[in-house]
Amino acid sequence: MKKALGLVFVLALVAIPATAQKITIDYAHDFDFAAVKTFQYVDTKDSNAQNPLMDDRIKTAIIRELTEGGLRRVESDPDVFVTYHITTAEKTTYTTTNMGYGGYGGYYGGWGGWGSGMGSSTTTATNYTEGTLLIDAYEPGDKKMVWRGTGTVTVKSKPEKQTEQVNKILAKLGSKWDKILAGKGK
Repeated sequence: MKKALGLVFVLALVAIPATAQKITIDYAHDFDFAAVKTFQYVDTKDSNAQNPLMDDRIKTAIIRELTEGGLRRVESDPDVFVTYHITTAEKTTYTTTNMGYGGYGGYYGGWGGWGSGMGSSTTTATNYTEGTLLIDAYEPGDKKMVWRGTGTVTVKSKPEKQTEQVNKILAKLGSKWDKILAGKGK
């Protein structure tokens, strides 16, 4: 019985949606990132957070991360433009729990006998929101994208937790930017 309960516990943990950030970047390998000293944050029309409070938190966090990383914010003539986008998707995960025992025989070590098993299965659906934060950097002249960082998470329900998620994503993306500047790629 202890083995069965232990297995149920392990299966329940595996079925819970992943809560860690998935971080990826892509960049123009021919772009001189070492020449980037300034940035200008620019808004986009339709793709920023719909909640104005969260929109402000994300912008502030991006600007803070870039300035702490050594870039200077300017209002005109930057080395790169920086903006963000958010996408969300409603997802469902299913967890099936099996409880019961099987009857394989009525005597020691045998497969004979008349025994039969009893058990039940319960499937539970869990809905969650998967959110992706995309940070884009563009050349000012032809607005060619030179860098994109993405962080995907299972979105927490409380705004304070969402802000923590954004800060963690930006810190991880910042360390990837630093690797590019150091010539070590992704």
